[in-house]
Formats: sequence, structure tokens, C-alpha cells
Amino acid sequence: MITINSKKLSFLFLIISLFSVISQVAAQTDTRLNVKGRVQLEVPADWTISDSEQRKRVTELSEKISGMRDLNVAALAVQSYPTPSKMFIRVSLIKQEPPISQTELLKEFNANRQLFLKEIEDGWKTEAPAMWSSLGKSGIKEVGKPSFSVEPIGGQSGIVIRYARTSVGNPKETMKVAQYHVLLGSEKALITLSTIANDPSIIAVHDRIKNSISIK
Repeated sequence: MITINSKKLSFLFLIISLFSVISQVAAQTDTRLNVKGRVQLEVPADWTISDSEQRKRVTELSEKISGMRDLNVAALAVQSYPTPSKMFIRVSLIKQEPPISQTELLKEFNANRQLFLKEIEDGWKTEAPAMWSSLGKSGIKEVGKPSFSVEPIGGQSGIVIRYARTSVGNPKETMKVAQYHVLLGSEKALITLSTIANDPSIIAVHDRIKNSISIK
């Protein structure tokens, strides 16, 4: 059985997108983004792409707030424009030891789907309380219950963790978050899509971006 431990899932990435509003550089007119030859996606031309120094500061800030060590700096961080942003995208490529291929993932999942997803849920239950405790200090609260699944994305299969939280600075607003953990052998692509709920225009953009994703 594949063991999905906290290092592989890196639950700290659940909160990174909260702090991507410190300093940014304007997005280029070319909306097709290529993340190290492994993940491609399209975003609106007027959105904001964080530069490498900004992504590093976001990681350091999240570590300070959460008291947890991050495993890497995001390879790509994008947010909608104008502010306040209604959607955040974060893509990380994480070294994976031992390597787990797509074939191995699907073999284990198909062998016992219920047990596989329970392992994911158990990992969440272990890691999430510390996350919510840290976020609670900033007034951010969990909304509803999380869900766990394995779904196709970008031509691959990913472990998907979905949850919702109150929005930064607006407790009456809900942000829906979906994490896609795509196991690619010695590397894992972690794609996080955070979207304001109940806004048809931004939900349509979310769907368009998700459908544009390609993973190699």
C-alpha cells in the first residue's frame, strides 16, 4: 500500500495562497505559462504573477505564522486582478522519495478505493488541526467539511483534497480550495486552486483555467 504521509502531501501548501499579496510583477501578454516543462496552463492576460523573490517571502511568512517548515518555494504563483483577488493559483514541483508513478498510484487506488482515500483523510486529520489553529489567529475559519478523491487533471490522475475557509479580511466570504497532488515518479506536481465561492464570473474563469492545464 502506498503510504501518503505528511511530507508527501505537504499540507503547509494549504495556506500559502493566503499571503500572496505583498509585492508583485505584472503578468505578460502571453497567457500560456510553462512551469519547468512539467505543468502548463493559461491565465487571463491582466492577472498578476509573483516573481521569485515574492514567492520566497510568501514561503517565509507562512512558516513564521504557522510555525511549520515549508518544503520548497512555489515554482509559480498567480492571482486574479484587480484586487482584492478572487482566485489564486499555486504550482509547486516537489521531490518525491521514494518515487511513485502514475501506474502505481492507480493500481493502489483501484485495488481498494475506500482504504486509499481513508489514508488520505487520516493524513488530513493529523495535519489540519495545526493549520486551522494558526489560521484562526488571523480570524480565518474552516467552512464545512473537506473531501478527498482521485480525479483526472491535465492528462494525469491526481489525489484531490478540497476544503473551504473564510476569506482573508472578509469573514462573510468563502474561499473554496482544491489541491491536486499529481505523482510523477521522482517528482510530484502540487497544484492549488483557491476560488471565491458564489461568483459565477470567477467560477467560469476557474473552470477555463483548470481545463487548460497540461501535465507531463
